[in-house]
Amino acid sequence: MVRKFSCVACCAVWLTCCGCHALPVSTLAHMSGEEKQTAETTPRNQRTSPFNQRANELVERALQHYSQGELQQAKSLLATAREIDPGHIGTFEIEAQLSYDMGDRDQFLQSLRAIRAASPHDADKQSAIGTLFFQAGQTQEGIACLRRAINLKPHNEDFALKLAAFYEQTGRTEQSHQVLLRALHTTPGSKRLPIALGRVCEVNQQWSEASIYYAMVVNHLPENHVWRKHRARCLYHAGKYQEAFEQFSLCQAADAELLSLSEKIAFGDTALRLGDLEKAQQLFDEISAAHQHQLLHVEVLRGLCAINRGQTVDAKSIIATARKKWPADPTLLEVAALLPASETAIR
Repeated sequence: MVRKFSCVACCAVWLTCCGCHALPVSTLAHMSGEEKQTAETTPRNQRTSPFNQRANELVERALQHYSQGELQQAKSLLATAREIDPGHIGTFEIEAQLSYDMGDRDQFLQSLRAIRAASPHDADKQSAIGTLFFQAGQTQEGIACLRRAINLKPHNEDFALKLAAFYEQTGRTEQSHQVLLRALHTTPGSKRLPIALGRVCEVNQQWSEASIYYAMVVNHLPENHVWRKHRARCLYHAGKYQEAFEQFSLCQAADAELLSLSEKIAFGDTALRLGDLEKAQQLFDEISAAHQHQLLHVEVLRGLCAINRGQTVDAKSIIATARKKWPADPTLLEVAALLPASETAIR
C-alpha cells in the first residue's frame, strides 16, 4: 500500500486549479481523447525553445505514465528531463504530485519550493502553492507566497481573503484584520471583504466597528436580512439600543423565524431598555411559550415587564410558575419582592 501523508487533503486537483501543466489521474480519466491530447501537449505549446523539445517530450511521457499509475517510470523520466533542462517547471509540477502520491513529504515540499522559485511573477500559482505550504504545516512559507500573490495582484480580493483566513486559523486576528483592511482600501466596492472584517471584529468583540462593516454589507445587499441581524446583534452589544431595535424589527418583519433564540432575547432586552414594555412583553412571552419556560432569565424579564406595565396578577403568575422550577433562585426572590402587597389586577 502506498503510504499517504495528511498534509494536503486535496492535492490531486491543485495543479489543475492553479493553471499548471500536470493533470491528476482522476481528471485525465474523464477526458475525451482530444482533451487529453490538448492537456498533454500544453508544456510544448508554452515552451517554444528548440533546446527544450526533448525535455518536453519526456515530461509528456512522464505524465502519460503518471496517468496510468506507473509512478516509478514517471519519476525516472522526470529525472532525465531535469538533466536536460534543470529549470523545466513541468518536472517540478508533476514531481510534486508524484511525491505526494508516494508519501515523500520532503520531496513534495522541495518540489513546491522549486515551483515557487520558478514562478515569481505568477500570482495564481503563488497563491495555490501558498495554500499547500500552509496545509503542509509550513506556515511562514505559505504566508510568504500569499503575500507575493497579493503584491502581484492587489485588486484580487481572493488572495487577501485566503491570507486573512490563514492568519485567523493561527489565532493572529490582528494580522487578519490588517490584511482585510488594506484589501478593502484597494477594492472599496467589494461585498465579501466587509463580511470578513465584520466577522473578525466580532471575534475580537469590537462591536461598534463590526456594526459599521455589516452596515456596508447591508447597503450592498439590502434584501439579505441575515447580515442585517448580524449588524443588529453588534449594535446591541455596543449599547446602541435604538439602532439595534430598528434593525431587529426589520429582520422580524422580513422573516419571523430569522432571529435565533439569543437574538430574540437581545431584541426583547433592547425593547425593555428603551421603555417599549408592550413589545418586550410580547417577545418574552413568545420566547417562553416556544421554549416551554426553560430559560430562567427570560422568566425574570417577563416578570419585570409585567410589573412595570402594572399587570400585577400576570406578574405574580409568571414569578410563581418560575419559582416552582427554580425555588431557590435569588433573582426570582428579588423580583417577587417587587410585587405590591395587595393584588390589584390592572389589564
